[in-house]
Amino acid sequence: MSSYLLRRIARWPRPGALRFDRALLSIGSQPEFSSSMGPLAPSNFRLMSSTSRAQEDESSSQNSISSLVRLINESAKVIEEHYAKSSTTVPSLDSITAHSLDEQIMSNELRLAVQTMKGACAQLSNTVGKPDITVLTKLMEHWYTTCMFIALKSKLPDILQEKPDGMHVSEIEEKTGIHRHKIGRILRLLVSKHTFKEVSEDVFANNRLTAKSGVYLADILTDKDWGHSLASNQTALNRYTGYPGTMWEYFESEDTVGSQRGARFGRGMMGWTGVLESNALVCDYPWHELPSNASFCDVGSGVGTMSMELAKAHRNLRFVLHDKPERLKQAEHEVWPKLLPGVLAERRIEFVPLDFMKESPESGCDVYFLKNIIHDWSDEEAITILKNVRDAMAPHSRVLLQEYILPPGHRVSDKESGIIKQAPEPLLPNYGAGLIQQYCLDIHILNLLNGQVRTLAQYIKLGEAAGLKFVKLREVGQTGVVEYIRE
Repeated sequence: MSSYLLRRIARWPRPGALRFDRALLSIGSQPEFSSSMGPLAPSNFRLMSSTSRAQEDESSSQNSISSLVRLINESAKVIEEHYAKSSTTVPSLDSITAHSLDEQIMSNELRLAVQTMKGACAQLSNTVGKPDITVLTKLMEHWYTTCMFIALKSKLPDILQEKPDGMHVSEIEEKTGIHRHKIGRILRLLVSKHTFKEVSEDVFANNRLTAKSGVYLADILTDKDWGHSLASNQTALNRYTGYPGTMWEYFESEDTVGSQRGARFGRGMMGWTGVLESNALVCDYPWHELPSNASFCDVGSGVGTMSMELAKAHRNLRFVLHDKPERLKQAEHEVWPKLLPGVLAERRIEFVPLDFMKESPESGCDVYFLKNIIHDWSDEEAITILKNVRDAMAPHSRVLLQEYILPPGHRVSDKESGIIKQAPEPLLPNYGAGLIQQYCLDIHILNLLNGQVRTLAQYIKLGEAAGLKFVKLREVGQTGVVEYIRE
């Protein structure tokens, strides 16, 4: 791994950095991340080694991609021929019936083909993916193990066998004791890795991988006091630290460890923005349509990472940063003087402390921007925040929520597909492992804050409840920007 990438990783607020997951289920283990190609022939080993030289030789990189695709195609042919000789079809992931060949020992030829295909697919995805996104995804995949543990402890495979065509999360809640919103999110992450399947919205069923799984009982999510709580101060973080308030209060507290983590979090979010390419908003939004000297109100700004990028690119914008006092102190006296002293000298920015749960931001701004804010809160709290923003809006104002948008795990109608991008078949509608980090992050936020990464439909409903009308969804890097106006 390059020193550049290691420096990028060091700035990320990566899962496990505060060891909160240990407080959730005390699993104490991490999954292995392997892209081993298995016992391939020596010629194929030489072929794969060309990938390691890709940075030096563009032609070699292209050849490596083509060679990996060739290996996948050749392996697929061997596998299909094997099933054809056995007069059986290739197993379907959607099937819950044991395949006639499942119990048979693989021939050496078939085993090599399967190993080659699995290794080539993994190496191909790692080759073409951006290194920082790829490593970030690996860092977050321990949530898959956590969710599998919960599913098995909750006897989900046995429960879902009662209704092979699918069971709604409300019924799953009755049978497991786990809140329907939480168990639904856990299942969606698992569905993205082809473990279980989402038949329709909030309806889940077993598939080939789960039909014969073992069963146990999850402890933490069936806790009689906290299992159904959506409070942001009844989380794994609170169980681990013993701190009675929310994570944000912990970061602002006099607790030395908490305040140090808060400062580290503020710095880490700067690197996180680059990794997820969320600063593409600087170019991907029609800022030129705003009036001269337009006001950009950054609500829950942290140190103002996005405002910095906009300040460098659009000199016609002036900025108001709203956050807790400690974070704004860091922004005003440490970050901005070092990185953008000219903006301070030009007086294009204000640092105004705000509790967005109790107060409205500065009134009449052209743009109210909330980046990765709403996913930290329950629906009720999120609506409160958005109502406070709406109360400050003028008729010309607009709200931009930059958030991770969870794509549905089931196929949606043609009407809905106009604004919700779906993967081409036969891929899972939500791109499966291609967007697994979104689902891992959802569970990560559940652990820290009882928050939630939402679908577009959920963001539209939140806006409506707060008196905001949905206008458009824009794809920006790994995130989406939901735009509202006043109703």
